[in-house]
Amino acid sequence: MEKKHVPLQKHRLEAFSDGVIAIVITLMILEIKIPTIPENASPGEIWNTWFEALPLLFAYMLSFVMVGVLWVNHHQFFQQVKVIDRKLLWYNLHLLFWMCILPIPTAFLGLHFQRPEATALYGFNMLMTAFAFALMREYVHRNEYLLIDHLSKALRKKLRRKILATVCLYFISIFTGYISIYISLGIFLLIIVIYFMPQNTVIEIAE
Repeated sequence: MEKKHVPLQKHRLEAFSDGVIAIVITLMILEIKIPTIPENASPGEIWNTWFEALPLLFAYMLSFVMVGVLWVNHHQFFQQVKVIDRKLLWYNLHLLFWMCILPIPTAFLGLHFQRPEATALYGFNMLMTAFAFALMREYVHRNEYLLIDHLSKALRKKLRRKILATVCLYFISIFTGYISIYISLGIFLLIIVIYFMPQNTVIEIAE
């Protein structure tokens, strides 16, 4: 008897992923503590205390936008997926694993803002996250029955180039912090700008 492919429920994967991503964002904000200010503190001391908390706020905002970029691309990616299988579930879990670790380098970056080790750890975490996303995308593109019909090959190539460039930039950011942490931070911001550029990545039909 011929075995038929029984597709798994895609909406469960998407709902689970959305829940995990929401928890990641929540865990990051919990690392930001409201500064304790003495009752007799002068205005200058109060503002200085808040100024010292700026690295933590910046690290959170950076990671919030990073996670937002990942969530948007994750959403768009699964719009292009017609059915899922067990292997795709594990590829998605691999991606979520690296996203769940992000609160750790985020807190470390905020507490040790001037240390190149902080940008190296952050860059490594984002490298592995981008690599996990690339693996998941490549798996789906190698198994075309998982994709929606008539997805443009030009679009696939464009997405492959984009994720490859992202992986390379994150790899470089691990080492540039030892020259200047601002180079690594600039790379992180550059990647955000790249993904904020207008693009049509949802439906692009092959002619």
